[in-house]
Amino acid sequence: MRYPISLLSVLILSSAPVLAADAPAPAVDRAAAATPPAPATPVLPPAAQPEAVKPVPVTKPVDLFNGKDLVGWNYFVNGKPADPATVVSVKEDGVLAVANKPNGYLMLDPARENYQLHVEWRWTTPNPRPSTNGGVLLNIVPGPLQQNVWPISFQFQLKVTRAGDVISMSSAKCAEADAGKTANREKDASEKPAGEWNSADVTVRGDTIEISVNGVVQNKVTKCVPAAGRIGFQLEGYAYELRNLKLSPLEPEKPAPKPATP
Repeated sequence: MRYPISLLSVLILSSAPVLAADAPAPAVDRAAAATPPAPATPVLPPAAQPEAVKPVPVTKPVDLFNGKDLVGWNYFVNGKPADPATVVSVKEDGVLAVANKPNGYLMLDPARENYQLHVEWRWTTPNPRPSTNGGVLLNIVPGPLQQNVWPISFQFQLKVTRAGDVISMSSAKCAEADAGKTANREKDASEKPAGEWNSADVTVRGDTIEISVNGVVQNKVTKCVPAAGRIGFQLEGYAYELRNLKLSPLEPEKPAPKPATP
């Protein structure tokens, strides 16, 4: 059968594949398109980040304060470097007086791993009470800041009546306290009365931190991440003094006692 030329043209066009330009547009998720991106987590700026170097081993006793100036000490406020001399003054007999503001932290060079740390402190803020707060920061490394102020680290709490607690700051975590959580001290408070000097001994061995306050073992946290880093001190609005800040090599671990023979 023969078709008229006009009809044959219609049949050919109607059987041709649909061109891509004529295909329906894919559906658009308008809700997703309208959702703004999540704000970036504040991070310690590059200028303030500790150098990414291998931690320096402690092979002999080290004084963290040289007794005369703040060489090797750094100070950060909201993640930005500031002059440590504005908040720390050197007194007689190797005592450092730490001011009560602004909030921030002092950090010492270099990064360390596997050591024993001795710290002595006393509160000089008037009428210390349970809200009187400060801390020693262990294993400081660069990364997201907690509350736009505190670096990734483990805080050995010096807060009045809570000395010996360990807080996982920012994204730091351990088996006993996930990020942002606290591993409470294990025994009753062992701090001295207000105005008297307290002492603490901290052992950082591998990924484990153990803390004694005035000779009483108060805490032990394990599987710490990070397991090494810089050492620092917090300023949280309350004045205090520091002295006898010393690092020592690790003592050999004592073997576990053998079970008694029945």
